[in-house]
Amino acid sequence: MIAIVIVAVLALVAFTRSHGTALVDLELGDCFELSIDAAPDQRSTIQIVERVDVVDCSVAHDAEVVLVGELNADGDRGYPTDASMFEEIDRRCTEAADVVGDRFGILPFAPSEASWDRRNGRFHCVAVPFGGSTTRGSLVVG
Repeated sequence: MIAIVIVAVLALVAFTRSHGTALVDLELGDCFELSIDAAPDQRSTIQIVERVDVVDCSVAHDAEVVLVGELNADGDRGYPTDASMFEEIDRRCTEAADVVGDRFGILPFAPSEASWDRRNGRFHCVAVPFGGSTTRGSLVVG
């Protein structure tokens, strides 16, 4: 009886989570667990997040991609400074803030210098519930 319960729990975890998904690979509407255990960049207040645990949006989660865009769509722009990049991303994420309502904040996820050319400066706007809570369901209407 104990072995059956353990197998069922492991199957549930395998079905609902995809450990280690690269942030740059997330798509609009992807829900995930945002671990803030990544080491902060010592030169600034930027938090480095490379991989997240994707979950089905019906499962309790604390983050969802609500906008995906590119800052270097033509591939001819050099990697910008942090300040100018976040200013541009914040401006573009403002439209997502209007859609998700007042229970959520929007976090900008900027591309790294290593992914800039390869991924066309792909950035993400991520909705997180205020107060460190979780949510169920998707904010993105398909």
